Amino acid sequence: MRIHFVCTGNIYRSRLAEAYCTSRCVLGVHVSSSGIAAGRDGDAAISPYAADVLNQFGLGSFASANWQRTTEDLVRAADVLVLMESEHRRFCADWIEYARQRVEVWEVEDVGPIPEAEIPEKVQQTFEVIRQRIDTLVAALGVASERTDR
Repeated sequence: MRIHFVCTGNIYRSRLAEAYCTSRCVLGVHVSSSGIAAGRDGDAAISPYAADVLNQFGLGSFASANWQRTTEDLVRAADVLVLMESEHRRFCADWIEYARQRVEVWEVEDVGPIPEAEIPEKVQQTFEVIRQRIDTLVAALGVASERTDR
């Protein structure tokens, strides 16, 4: 089974989701992520705020090393496609196979624009939402997880 998370830049929401879902060590599941505009503004690494949260929870090693742009092949390969916003569904619409794929739109908003001092708290809140939704998704899929302590 393949679970794929899509956001805008693949430096924040989808990378948080990919790292956390991968950390669950779900048997027989491959997890990936991409962004519909990844790389548009240069070769950005993961957001430093997202990296801080992942490291705080011991999940840094589960994060992909690089961003990737959302492509038709990535969307079509997914059995479960999680889109962080409706905008991402519109971008992927021609590639989604609703009869075969489970598709969820989570409406997890991006971080900004907010004052820089508020960003760490916003990222923590976003990560908590993502964790809860992934735990619910994994339970709904009925797949076994080797790690349930997070």
